[in-house]
Amino acid sequence: MRDRRETFADDADSESESAGALSIDRAIVAIQKRLKLVVALPLVAAVSVGALAYAIPNRYDASAVVQIDPRQKSITKVENVVADLAGDQPTIESEVEVVKSRPIVLSVIETLDLRNDPEFGTPSLLDWLSRGFGAPPVVAREPVPQRTPLRPRDQIGDLVNPDEPGQSAPERDEVAAAFYDRLKVTRVRNTLLIDIRYTAADAIKAARIANTIAETYVKDQLDSKQRAAATATRLLEVKLEELRGKVSEAERKVAQWKALNGVFDSEGQILSEKQLARLMEQTVIARNTTSEARAKYDQAQKLAKAGDGGAAIVEVLQSHTVRLLKEQLATAERKHAELQTKYGPRHPELIKSSAEVAEASGQLKAEIGRLVVNLQNESEVAESRERALSQSLAQLKEQEIITKGDGVALKDLERDAATSKQLYEALLTRYKETAETQSFQLPDARIIEKADAPLFPASPKRKQLVAVAAGAGFVMALALCVLLELLAPGIGRVDDVEMALDVPHLSSVPAIDDESDRMALGKAVRLMVAEPGSPYADAIRTARRELDMRRAAGGPRLILVTSAMPGEGADVVASNLAHQFAMTGGAPLLIDGDLRLQTLTRQLAPQRLIGLLDQVASQRAPEAAILKDGVTGLYFLPAAGATPSTISIPEALASQRMSDALQSLKSRFDTIILAAPPLMPVIDGRILADHADQIVFVVTWQQTPKQMVRRAMRTLGANERKIAGVVLNDVDDSSLDDAGALHAMLARMRAKVGAGGSRDAA
Repeated sequence: MRDRRETFADDADSESESAGALSIDRAIVAIQKRLKLVVALPLVAAVSVGALAYAIPNRYDASAVVQIDPRQKSITKVENVVADLAGDQPTIESEVEVVKSRPIVLSVIETLDLRNDPEFGTPSLLDWLSRGFGAPPVVAREPVPQRTPLRPRDQIGDLVNPDEPGQSAPERDEVAAAFYDRLKVTRVRNTLLIDIRYTAADAIKAARIANTIAETYVKDQLDSKQRAAATATRLLEVKLEELRGKVSEAERKVAQWKALNGVFDSEGQILSEKQLARLMEQTVIARNTTSEARAKYDQAQKLAKAGDGGAAIVEVLQSHTVRLLKEQLATAERKHAELQTKYGPRHPELIKSSAEVAEASGQLKAEIGRLVVNLQNESEVAESRERALSQSLAQLKEQEIITKGDGVALKDLERDAATSKQLYEALLTRYKETAETQSFQLPDARIIEKADAPLFPASPKRKQLVAVAAGAGFVMALALCVLLELLAPGIGRVDDVEMALDVPHLSSVPAIDDESDRMALGKAVRLMVAEPGSPYADAIRTARRELDMRRAAGGPRLILVTSAMPGEGADVVASNLAHQFAMTGGAPLLIDGDLRLQTLTRQLAPQRLIGLLDQVASQRAPEAAILKDGVTGLYFLPAAGATPSTISIPEALASQRMSDALQSLKSRFDTIILAAPPLMPVIDGRILADHADQIVFVVTWQQTPKQMVRRAMRTLGANERKIAGVVLNDVDDSSLDDAGALHAMLARMRAKVGAGGSRDAA
């Protein structure tokens, strides 16, 4: 065992550790001791919550389901001003917030005239309780404002008439706040469905409001698209008017520049540019014609000079007359050849044929010559035309180069005019499409399930509330039992003795039952004799055994039994412990050391003549005052005689005569039980501790504070090491260990059997 002085130096730490220690066995014991609390608290909680739940009016939940449709829904092929909703998660979550947005809520309130509904004018009991038992909200008393149309959820309207910063007027609407408290809008898992759930005191009203919210949301989508299209149409009108003026101004500047610079156009092209293009085309054609005519003339001239009148010259000249003359010459030559075979050179036919050949040949040569001259003339005319066109082209090019620099400004003006006109035509097309399809709009959501009037209320769930209240009360009761056990000021279990006090636990003495409470104290101090089979007697035997095991050495010993405060039963424990020693065959001595109250003396020897104090005062041997119990053989030394003594008790206890008297008694008796007074009120017990060999500390179960016990032990000083252990007194049967509980049960059974036997005998 470590030094107790070190242990008591950190009492606070030990007490904290002891208080925090909790085991299952201790918790069960704590609950068993407070079974009434464990039963009463859940019952009270269930009854209270049940009464409150039945006082709360019924609430009905109605649910309407809306589906977001991301599919394109254009009636025409014209692109919509407002794009269809996407089916992604951010879009669905945004639409959930839109459904419960303020414009939708205000529209539903005005549509159903909920401002005049009593349910929204006075808070219900459930609402009042949900606000934490606070003051009910103040209902707005101002006149109801006129309903304003729903504002579009896009930004197109803000482009036409944006609000000035700081011009908005916030409003406090208690009806809208009450409406929000009953509305719940959620997305159905990961689908495109939105569940609109509303709670009201009336089932039909709940379904009607849920359906109205869904219808208002779908209508708001359609109105939003139509408003967006109308706004876009107005914007396009304004922009078209502006572009129309720009196009007119640009075209006027182009025409003015052309008039000032003498520029004319034909079929959308400038006249000088068109003339230059045509002249260049004619010049190219003239060059080709000249080259072709020159080539034909040169070839025909070469063939004519060579005297070739054959097919080559015909091919070059490409003349039908030459071809006929060539055929006539061939015919005449063939006829002349035939006649030469028949006639001689002087034959008239042959001479005639020769003349025909000569005539045909002359005609052919004359025609060829004429054609060659024609080719020459054509070549010269082509060359002359080519030169004229080249000169005109050169002059026109020089003039175009001069006017080209001035045409840059014209190009800029024309480009500006063309761009403005193109933009104007595109916007005009879009304007006509938007204006014509403004009413061809379809919403991006549809109602797939309308709310029906619920048959059963959704809240309050009275059975569940009562069950939860009972369960919570039961848990609170268990926790309260454990907490009371932990916060108990006294020592409630064996571990507290060994951990908080750092001393052994000798025994737990049960409390005397109701029947024993009514008996005289004289029987209590002799309970070992009166009820030797009781749990109390077994606890005393346990304490005696523990004392014997902790006996340091053989020889006589003085066991001092004391307590911290009066009324803890130390004298009763000491008396029964002494009787137990006597009943086992020994000859112990019981001394009443409480010289002031003399409790044991009045109970065991009310007729005494002298006692310990008298013998010490008269310097006589104390043995003369010893009495003997004829039943058990117990020797008893009273505290004092019936005559009051004037001697100072502390001085008598601290005197040498007292020391000699106790030494004399130890020489005669092997075991001396000294019932000492409590340590805290008087010093008597601390003085007697100097003579003790073992000290038994009696502590009342769950009553004597640990701090008081530690303080009392510290008053012993050096004698603190003599403490053999602690006896817990007045312990409840349910807190005993298994053996103690078994003995208690057997004792009660024996008592019942004895009572039954007595009744049978009677």
